[in-house]
Amino acid sequence: MTRAALALALTMTFATGCATAVSDSAICDATDAPRSRHAADLAADGGPLSIRSGEVLIATLDAGCK
Repeated sequence: MTRAALALALTMTFATGCATAVSDSAICDATDAPRSRHAADLAADGGPLSIRSGEVLIATLDAGCK
């Protein structure tokens, strides 16, 4: 996944929101570790590690919205 595609996917995830009601605290709790990992990977390389952790973060958020 390219950086542009990743950015678009992340933007669309937040722009469209969830189709069903989801607990904010559940989302925060479930994405705590992936968000922290993504931030660390961005600081470390801004490349392959952060792209992969971004994919995991988006997938985690998407799973919470199903």
